[in-house]
Amino acid sequence: MELINQYMWLIYLVGGLLLLVFLAIILTKLLGGGIRGRRGSRLGISEYYEIDKSRRLVLIRRDNTEHLVLIGGPQDVVIEEGIGGGASVEVAPPRPAPQPPRPAVFAPRRPTLRPVREEPEM
Repeated sequence: MELINQYMWLIYLVGGLLLLVFLAIILTKLLGGGIRGRRGSRLGISEYYEIDKSRRLVLIRRDNTEHLVLIGGPQDVVIEEGIGGGASVEVAPPRPAPQPPRPAVFAPRRPTLRPVREEPEM
């Protein structure tokens, strides 16, 4: 018990510092520690696809317009501008009509192989 009483000032100091750190974290979260403009933002990334380690194909949304951009590598390239308007809705393409099976490429059975006769040497 004497050991705890001897270091009680250190326990109070560490507890006070932890309380200050906790309050600082709460205040930064409440007062806008995040990125502004999430609600009603005009700019955003709709989708992206990683082509390889250094390049990505990104669909960027601005207002009600989307732009397809290839980023990374030696140069960034705008592939397509002004895609669609309004919210994009994915619609599945109609299924094609079933087609009859293709004819067999090979004969149904293998042809029989005949041994090659060698002509007697004269």
